[in-house]
Amino acid sequence: MTTFNGVMDAATRNAGSSNDLAMEAGQIIARRVALGMAAAFDPMGADHAEFGRMVPEKMEAFSAAGNIAFEQTNQAAWAIARLASDEIMTTARATIAMATCGSPVAMAEAQGQFALDWFNRAATNFFAVGLLALGVQQAAMAPIQATVAANTERLGR
Repeated sequence: MTTFNGVMDAATRNAGSSNDLAMEAGQIIARRVALGMAAAFDPMGADHAEFGRMVPEKMEAFSAAGNIAFEQTNQAAWAIARLASDEIMTTARATIAMATCGSPVAMAEAQGQFALDWFNRAATNFFAVGLLALGVQQAAMAPIQATVAANTERLGR
């Protein structure tokens, strides 16, 4: 069963990764600004290879992230559609069960049980959808994180 703690753990993990990414990206930007300033004073001695990597690597990382997000979002949509379909079937079965009750008391008990079960399913599904969204975010950020890590290693010299 999906829990509140699972969602919070995933959200905390994603937030931490985003924070790390922002810090590393800031260091990369600072290093590249320094390279740009040096190039302004010595154009022939500039790190042309580094300048040549900037746009293509970003395009590659963001394209990969977009493709992953598209694929993962599609999978999440199918999972959400399945949750909705399951709920429709559960509601149809409950409606039939309530319609065939032999007494008003039995009908009230069936309605009460359906309501309790619905709240449990709604909470579980809410957490499941949250985890799906956080999973999409985590997967989509992987190529960007890999590019930033490679830049950090290369520019850290």
